[in-house]
Order: sequence, then C-alpha cells, then structure tokens
Amino acid sequence: MASMSNTDDVRAELEEWSEFISRIRYDGPRPGDAGDERLADETVSNEFSGWGRLDGSAEMNNLICRAMEIGYLRALQDVREQRVTGLGPTD
Repeated sequence: MASMSNTDDVRAELEEWSEFISRIRYDGPRPGDAGDERLADETVSNEFSGWGRLDGSAEMNNLICRAMEIGYLRALQDVREQRVTGLGPTD
C-alpha cells in the first residue's frame, strides 16, 4: 500500500476545509443590503493585511478570508434581524 506524501496530505486537508467552509450557510444579501458583500470584502482585506505576511499557502489564506467574510456577513444579518442579545433595536 503506497503512502500519501505530506503534500498530498496537505492538499486533502485543504480540500476538506474548503468543502466545510462552502457548507456554511449564507443566503446572500437581502434587498437594501446589497453593499454587505463589498463591506465584508473590504473589512476582511483590512484585517487580513494588518496581520502582515502569513506563512500559509495562497489556498490556505483564501480559505481563511472566505471563512471570515462569511462570518462577517452572518453577523451583519444577525444584528439586522435583532438576534443579538443586548444590542436592542437596530436600524
């Protein structure tokens, strides 16, 4: 039985994480919230660039950015739909 190389292991793990991140539910912007995706992209880009040079591969860095963008977009939805305890009504 041939063993997988370390590169193959890493590639398989990246593919698993990519599939997992792709399954995170984000229904897209609602009417009136069309700028959310741009805002999420800008916010994540600013945050990510503030970390400096990351040693991860381009694929890993892209996965991290995608996960952060989805999390940011989900948080915006939760705030707008008043699902965050303690924030009170939102506009």
